[in-house]
Amino acid sequence: MESEREQSEFNMAVSYLNRLNNLFYICDASAMELNSHQWYHTLLAIFRELSTEMKDKEIEEKEEEINLINRLLTQNNKTTSRTGKQMINPELYFKLHKFELFLRRIMKDSGLQNKMKDDPRFAIGG
Repeated sequence: MESEREQSEFNMAVSYLNRLNNLFYICDASAMELNSHQWYHTLLAIFRELSTEMKDKEIEEKEEEINLINRLLTQNNKTTSRTGKQMINPELYFKLHKFELFLRRIMKDSGLQNKMKDDPRFAIGG
């Protein structure tokens, strides 16, 4: 299907990849600091960025998972507020961890992590 809009000679690929890189950096820092609130919202930002690379079914399935994570996060935030200590429920931690792995896999499978090579001779360092 041909686009009805005129196409630009320029694109946002470098900016897009830089934005993803920055978001994953924040995810790593948030996970290590056990900052579940920041980790979750950074993952949501990555989810929005990568949604164009996902199948509709993947998005629907992950939205159900996001709702579960959101409920766990709300409970965790209540506990953190009550105790005054930065903590994270182990179930929430592993849900966020699995969600991040899913997003990283989408990035890799979409060729955003490494340039895909047509010729295997150039797959490493070519």
